[in-house]
Amino acid sequence: MAGPHAAPPDRGLRDFRAYSGLTFAFAWVPVMYTHFTRTRGFSPDAYASLWATYYLAMVVFELPWGWLADRVGRRPVLLAGPLLLGAAFFLLGRSEDPLACHVLMALVGTGHALISGADSAWLYDHLAAGGRRADALHEETVAHRWRLLGVSAVDAAGGLVAHAWGTTAAFDLAALVMLAAGVLAARLPESRPAAEVHVRPQLARAAAALRAPGVPWVLGWYVAVFVLLRVGFQLYQPTLLAAGADDLRLHGLVLAGLNLAAGLSALLVLRVFGALGERRTAGLVLLLLALAFLGLAAGRSPVLATLFVLQQVAFAFLQPIGRTALNQRIPGPERAALLSVQSLLARLAFGALLFAVPWDAAFTTDLPRTYLLLGGAALLCAALAIAGHPARKRALETAPGG
Repeated sequence: MAGPHAAPPDRGLRDFRAYSGLTFAFAWVPVMYTHFTRTRGFSPDAYASLWATYYLAMVVFELPWGWLADRVGRRPVLLAGPLLLGAAFFLLGRSEDPLACHVLMALVGTGHALISGADSAWLYDHLAAGGRRADALHEETVAHRWRLLGVSAVDAAGGLVAHAWGTTAAFDLAALVMLAAGVLAARLPESRPAAEVHVRPQLARAAAALRAPGVPWVLGWYVAVFVLLRVGFQLYQPTLLAAGADDLRLHGLVLAGLNLAAGLSALLVLRVFGALGERRTAGLVLLLLALAFLGLAAGRSPVLATLFVLQQVAFAFLQPIGRTALNQRIPGPERAALLSVQSLLARLAFGALLFAVPWDAAFTTDLPRTYLLLGGAALLCAALAIAGHPARKRALETAPGG
């Protein structure tokens, strides 16, 4: 973790921060449940199956795209991702056929997989090339904050345009945002450390890295937090609708406010990590999720916003802690592929859950029970994360003041 006086960003870092602020800003997300279940007539189960298709596609393509980024460089992959996403968004907003929607959601997953892993690998390599490995957690946190603030702004805009011109307009806005991200990707320098440019990734070395001390723990923690957050996220709109909030402008503003809260919470990551260390920070994130879910199980509308915010505070820690902890434990030539493995495992677990759970009831009449089960799972994961933390043979290079 960088100290309080991290070096000012160069042009590449400034472009990367802006790129981060756009590539996850899907303007249709605040109205997706309404778009598919009310405008297109999908059942909650059918809606969940669309997301299962998305995650299945990500699982299939995560590792190949990560491997490609290690072979040909990060920038071409980071450029292709938003361009594919933009095209898929434009068509998805207009599609009414269920099969076509599944195909397009698979393309969304494919495009998202192009970005996942390669972005963090680009950032770490760029810092390493400039002799700034100690700034890794700082820059991951800054990029994550930009990502959340970008999502916040576009969420608000998505709800407003959907209210004014229909939910399809939110998909069109998202496509335009992806085009802007593509322009920024084209400006990024390709700056892997010189010693690693001609070192080709090797499967044997990558497999060995996954068994290295501490790596299974990092992967397990990341998967657990990701799955719990994703389920909680999918329940936002059903929870708002159950509370009688039907206005799409409100949905957009609520999600915008939550992502803004997460972006502001990212300011705490360095301080909390420095004070608590890796093990206790990991446990704290899961305990925050448990508290949020158990509170939501009570179903009290006046405290919904506070409990949603608790989830977003936890979300602020996921990427910076999970990605930096893994980056510090894996070899450079396989970096994008191994970061993709981390994302692959998380999305595989959530995709399997989407297929396994009967969502018609979980999204509607069984909402309190769903939240109760999530709270119990978060408590169990917190206990396992704290008890299973590996003995530290060396401190992370991102220790405070490193």
